[in-house]
Amino acid sequence: MDIKKLADVKDRFADYEKIFNSGDYDKAADILSAILERIEECTDERKAGTMDDTFVKKSDMDGRPIYISLNHVMEYYVYACYFEPETDVLCTELPVGEYYRTYGSLCLKLSKFRRAEDAFKKAICWNPVDLDSYLGLAECYKNLNMLSRYFDVTKQAYRFCCSRATMARYYRNMGFYFVAKYNTEAARVCYTYSNIYYKTDNADNELKYLEQALNDKTPEYSVKQMQEILDKNEVEPGPDSKTIGIIYRVGELMMNDKDYRLARDCFSIVYDITQEAQLKTLLDELDKDLEADNA
Repeated sequence: MDIKKLADVKDRFADYEKIFNSGDYDKAADILSAILERIEECTDERKAGTMDDTFVKKSDMDGRPIYISLNHVMEYYVYACYFEPETDVLCTELPVGEYYRTYGSLCLKLSKFRRAEDAFKKAICWNPVDLDSYLGLAECYKNLNMLSRYFDVTKQAYRFCCSRATMARYYRNMGFYFVAKYNTEAARVCYTYSNIYYKTDNADNELKYLEQALNDKTPEYSVKQMQEILDKNEVEPGPDSKTIGIIYRVGELMMNDKDYRLARDCFSIVYDITQEAQLKTLLDELDKDLEADNA
């Protein structure tokens, strides 16, 4: 990535943000598209991943270092564990993945679903563990009524769901899929399970819609019954323990390096999903350390 040739990109991105905040989304999309074209012209690095219609894999081995566009340091370790790179993994000098993801989200807002699909795929190639890009891509396929691809991308996104809110989003996505497949039992369980993780109006409204469509109240499932139905339909009944373990380990590494702010980020994510009392105590101690550092 020739950063000298890209010196104007950050300024142009700031211009994009001004136009976007003014509400002129079409003009904002044109500006961001031009920025991304400029980046492509000046970029020949080996991206962290390649992608076909729905599945991402590590980019082909050619001896060059791999470049990844991170949102947070923990993604570096998640990528290393899931994709097992055989060479050095370096970070991009510009947040290219974020730029593509932003463009994809804007195209979704403008109902330009094919452009959004392309943008989210490119974002994923720059960062194959970026959950928001997977969810954005799934949203494209939802709007394009491409249910098989919607399902595949949602299942890939699951691995990187590591908060109660994102787990709730995963189950809402699966609920939508099962409604479309007329599997109303699985859909009801998914929306109910979603509300257990993080209650939303979206899940409530979908459950009400199913009650009206079926002329039948939502059953009061026990947790065991819901987990059995999820298992029968090959839906995971909780977060990926491997991903949660990686994030916890990154927190430990950051603690060892005395980077308490990043350690707190990681431990707070794990606490959010596990609610373990020991982690709450550790977070309280980290808050005190950070307050002392800032005093």
